[in-house]
Amino acid sequence: MTLAEFWPLCLRRLSDTLTEQQFRQWIAPLTVGEEDGVWVVYGKNQFACNMLKNQFAAKIEQVRAELAPQQSAFAFKPGAGQAYAMAESGAADAGYKDTADTAVEQKSDVPPSENVRSLSKKSAQEILAARLKSLPQEPKPAAAAKTEEPKAAVGKINEEVRREAEEARYQKTNLSPDYTFETLVAGKGNRLAAAAAEAISESPGTNYNPFFLYGSTGLGKTHLVQAIGNELLKNKPDAKVRYMHADDYVRSLMVAARNGTFDAFKQQYKQYDLLIIDDIQFIKGKDRTMEEFFYLYNHFHNEKKQLILTCDVLPAKIEDMDDRLKSRFSWGLTLELEPPELEMRVAILQKKAESAGVKISEEAAFFIANLIRSNVRELEGAFNRVSASSRFMNKPIDIDLARESLQDIIAVKHKVITADMIIFETAKHYRIKPAEIVGKKRTRNIARPRQVAMSLTKELTNLSLPAIGAAFGDRDHTTVMHGVKAVAKLREEDPELAQDYEKLLIMIQN
Repeated sequence: MTLAEFWPLCLRRLSDTLTEQQFRQWIAPLTVGEEDGVWVVYGKNQFACNMLKNQFAAKIEQVRAELAPQQSAFAFKPGAGQAYAMAESGAADAGYKDTADTAVEQKSDVPPSENVRSLSKKSAQEILAARLKSLPQEPKPAAAAKTEEPKAAVGKINEEVRREAEEARYQKTNLSPDYTFETLVAGKGNRLAAAAAEAISESPGTNYNPFFLYGSTGLGKTHLVQAIGNELLKNKPDAKVRYMHADDYVRSLMVAARNGTFDAFKQQYKQYDLLIIDDIQFIKGKDRTMEEFFYLYNHFHNEKKQLILTCDVLPAKIEDMDDRLKSRFSWGLTLELEPPELEMRVAILQKKAESAGVKISEEAAFFIANLIRSNVRELEGAFNRVSASSRFMNKPIDIDLARESLQDIIAVKHKVITADMIIFETAKHYRIKPAEIVGKKRTRNIARPRQVAMSLTKELTNLSLPAIGAAFGDRDHTTVMHGVKAVAKLREEDPELAQDYEKLLIMIQN
């Protein structure tokens, strides 16, 4: 099958499976071509190509695997190629039928060569416009009928203007259209933060200002805070929103210092109604940056403009951060994102599969979710690997395919866990030294982490109680037994310790 035969069928299939808005906005404007034997889909710009890769590549590849399995995967790049007409309804299901021949059968009085030529000149946009025109409409007066065609042309132009404006908006705000509340999977680890985020998007700058979100990498902080920006813009298109990484803020300040443009630098950030800064800990230790951000913070707070910050730790635990900023970071609402529980991880995988247009068995979803426990980003990465294998091998995602695709991760997960490893991770979590855990001190801030580490060693290794005692500074096995029982009781009575224990359990196992 040639590209000229395939693409009209693909357009038809996408038109039947996507929403009308998705097809009109992202698929209809596409052109295609062939470079060195590789089929290429051309987007209008890099932004459009990124959207294609993230949202629609899997659907296009699914059609290719069905209709042209002998052809390698598509490439996506900015540029312009050939526009082809969308095949008639039902042609995509017919498989390999030539759309040009179909057109000839429908218009026998037109020479075949002329028919194919006119077909190739039409774009998918034009086909879509024709389809919209063919929908049943209310009878119109004769005067209105005369102006129908000009209005359709104006509508098409307005749609193109709207689409370009939307692309410009995402480039200006630096938000990703993928990060919305609709694509967010809520669970025990992020339910409170998600509820607060939705409240902020409805009424920014009022109750939760600043909104400080912290947690380990890969738990979905960026998705959640960008969803606030996207929701606010959906409700208030004129709102001035900006998402940025703390490194970008530091760099822009350095440029202002080099060029002597501090006034412009300050005004640039004061204009926003919502400012989202990821990984705010990256400004620590930079005195001038912290000073400027202190003044910016005060401006947002006094003007009731919304400030959203993310970090990997609590504000009070950010080392080398200005104490005034630490205090102000805690003025609003501070929440932690926790590692997703099993049910949430399974739901994330199922939602990813639905978005990618692939099917995943429940057994395979549970297998992957049990394998990747601590990090949403790693979970999505594992799914992408399995999904790619599914497309390339033309197999459904079952547990056998998942196991085959993730062999290297499985090998790493089955590493041997030692007492030294547990002692190191526990000491790191409680911000003490490993030597103190195995030492003689009995102060509460050391004795409690020591008991937690003993309990973890009992649970995660095959060591006997005497062997555990030996690993913890030659302690008696009765001391270990007492520590294990004490932690078991505290996990039922103290939610904070129970949370610490679960976090360490996940970190050590992963």
